[in-house]
Amino acid sequence: MLPCNLSDTSISELASPILAERKPQQRLKVLHVVNGEYYAGAEKVQDLLALHSTRLGIDSGFACVRGDQFPVKRECQDAPLESHNLSHPWHFESIKAIAKMVESGDYDLLHAHTPRSGWAALSAGKLSGRPVVYTVHDMFLGQKAGLIRSAFNRYSINRLQHADFVTTVSPETTQLAERLKLGKNRRMILNGVPAALDLNRLHPGKVWTLGSVGLIRPCKGIEVLIEAIAILKQRNCPIEATIVGTFYTESYKQEIMQLVTRNGVTADIHFPGFTTDVASHLKKFDLFVMPSVEPEGLPMVLLEAMAHGLPMIGSDVPGVRDAIAHDSDGWIIPNRNPEALANTVQNFVTGQIKWEEMSRNAIQRHHRQFSAQRMAMEYSEVYYGLNAG
Repeated sequence: MLPCNLSDTSISELASPILAERKPQQRLKVLHVVNGEYYAGAEKVQDLLALHSTRLGIDSGFACVRGDQFPVKRECQDAPLESHNLSHPWHFESIKAIAKMVESGDYDLLHAHTPRSGWAALSAGKLSGRPVVYTVHDMFLGQKAGLIRSAFNRYSINRLQHADFVTTVSPETTQLAERLKLGKNRRMILNGVPAALDLNRLHPGKVWTLGSVGLIRPCKGIEVLIEAIAILKQRNCPIEATIVGTFYTESYKQEIMQLVTRNGVTADIHFPGFTTDVASHLKKFDLFVMPSVEPEGLPMVLLEAMAHGLPMIGSDVPGVRDAIAHDSDGWIIPNRNPEALANTVQNFVTGQIKWEEMSRNAIQRHHRQFSAQRMAMEYSEVYYGLNAG
């Protein structure tokens, strides 16, 4: 079993080595089966794989099982895409349509990243006789849940045990895949993001901007950030915050706005909504904050912050603590602890934590471990290995 709390060095040792790019002997076609309801972590990985795999001899297409946001917000607009709503695992018309897409497009294999898209990929793969790769991005399949969610998890686990290859994105998801016996073969491939362009990050000015980006839902701990901002304002610490993203539900949005009002920080927190231009916001942030209260996979947005030389503060939960190297490129705080978050921010502002050094370390660590090029190369090895088999 892998250790749960890993240092920067140990996660480097567990990650697969970066191999030199080689000219492929033949081109492969991969159909990425996408959930598509949001344009979040898993969808971003699939989009990046399509963008960065072309020069590795791999052409990509997309099949959305909930084609809400992904078709419009994806970067790889040139790749073929079809939307086939999969309302339940036995939605045979959608499954047959995806299998037909595989056969007519002459795809060599399918790759899915969420349970719902995994159901579709495994069924369509069986109908078309193609292998299926599945990537485990989070920990919820192994968590305790209510009756309906538990049944959902059990069904998903049983199906995913038959995937031809399972990849994981962190030591914790690797442990989970091993424990649940997911896939016939397994390999950890860390997520990756492109290097930032026009890196010219300056030391924060008089007022520091705290930033967060992502789908805004309860597990992300936005409540912790709001309460920490209230504490900092009481201390007259010169900060403001920008929380970028779509709210999970309208009711949750109202709940968060009420919390902001109760804490008296309405003028100090900005909610600009969803953006496809994450980089423009990261350039304006001085610290990136991710106070998740539940386990994560390997958050893409932390890697994007790292690529931009943005020091990070994150809670001590799986995934977040793997992405942030404590006291090197960021700071890990106790889970669900607004005061600890406020203290850490204040230590950055007063210079007790060295912002410039952490900014440099973040850029170097992204280049060393979390590039999109490295991620695409490692997945290409899996694809070609399956095709050869």
